[in-house]
Amino acid sequence: MRVLHVERGVGVGALTEQYVEAAYPSVEVTHVRGTGYGGEVAAAVAEGVDCVVTDHRPPLTDAGVVAGTVAAVDETVPVVVFSAAPDERIEGAAAVLRKRSGLDGLDALVGTVVGLAADGDGE
Repeated sequence: MRVLHVERGVGVGALTEQYVEAAYPSVEVTHVRGTGYGGEVAAAVAEGVDCVVTDHRPPLTDAGVVAGTVAAVDETVPVVVFSAAPDERIEGAAAVLRKRSGLDGLDALVGTVVGLAADGDGE
């Protein structure tokens, strides 16, 4: 399973990638960081991902913009918002999860991502 993680924080991104790939070997995490995340997200989705996980910290990262970008390329790819201050009303998000301390938050994220990707594949 390929997951695109949109996260401006380098430390959070690295921790997420390392933990998820070690604990869940079937999940490959690719990160997008930087100011031009819209184009990078579109390119990664076009290459093929099963799910997109995004932070939501406007104006740095706007989950609504990320969801719109994903839908414009492939509307079957679910978008999960994973944020310390999530907005429950983010248009285009399949799920919204609050970041929390400890690894249980990452475990919950992976469970949500796997479930959504399986629903999309009909598995």
